[in-house]
Amino acid sequence: MSNWSSVEISLEKATELKVELFTAALFEAGVAGTEQRGEGTEMLVIASFPPEIDRETIGETVQTCAVSTGLTIEKVQINEVEPIDWETHWRTHFHPLGFGKFWIVPSWLEAPPEAEQVLVVDPGMAFGTGRHETTSLCLRRIVEGTVPASVLDVGTGTAILAMAAIMNGATRVVGTDNDPDALVVARENAQRNGLSDQLELSGHDPDILQEQFELVVANILRDPLIHLAPKIVAATKQGGSVVLSGILERQVADVQAAYESCGLEYVEHAVEGEWARLEMRKK
Repeated sequence: MSNWSSVEISLEKATELKVELFTAALFEAGVAGTEQRGEGTEMLVIASFPPEIDRETIGETVQTCAVSTGLTIEKVQINEVEPIDWETHWRTHFHPLGFGKFWIVPSWLEAPPEAEQVLVVDPGMAFGTGRHETTSLCLRRIVEGTVPASVLDVGTGTAILAMAAIMNGATRVVGTDNDPDALVVARENAQRNGLSDQLELSGHDPDILQEQFELVVANILRDPLIHLAPKIVAATKQGGSVVLSGILERQVADVQAAYESCGLEYVEHAVEGEWARLEMRKK
């Protein structure tokens, strides 16, 4: 096997959101894993590039990703490292994650005794595992709230939210995502948990489904949430709820205004760290 490249990227004027967007851009460009060090506005991101990406391309890729997220790079250092066994690497960093009775557990570990509902999800290289605050906020709404019969999960990713809805009483669940790779991961997760027959997956926008749901969950980002507002509202039944996340607390007002303009009314919002979950209702 050829050697990998471990790239140390020193960032200036880095905010938590910008660093998250930067690492997401790196993943899309082919990075296999990242870790972050430092605090405040001085951050060090260490990215692992596979052997097929040469050093010249690495520098260009890092710079492009930084520019796209508004970050300034102080220094980039590229080191050659031995091939990485990612399965072993991931296993040192992940553990069962609980949300009351509902637990997300990697396949190589046992669920704790207090787990009443267990979802087996292994960490992927570019997909969520429930550890980010926005996913946590949505999971708590599903696990601790009332789940109606029909649920639409927009931007389903690993399908964690969709599968949690099934396990908490929903009988008609659809997950949509415009990323084909995400749909592959979602199908694998549904099969691993014996939920393939209960989860329908689609690459279409919500309005193309020509169906309405009692609960629509969308954990994406501010701009796509605003862009999709008319389509998400069209896919929501009268009296139904819309749960939105992937937004910072300071972005709640913008997203709320977009959905109010489409006829929804404010219900509540919750905050975890810098992130927020907004719930609206269709009048």
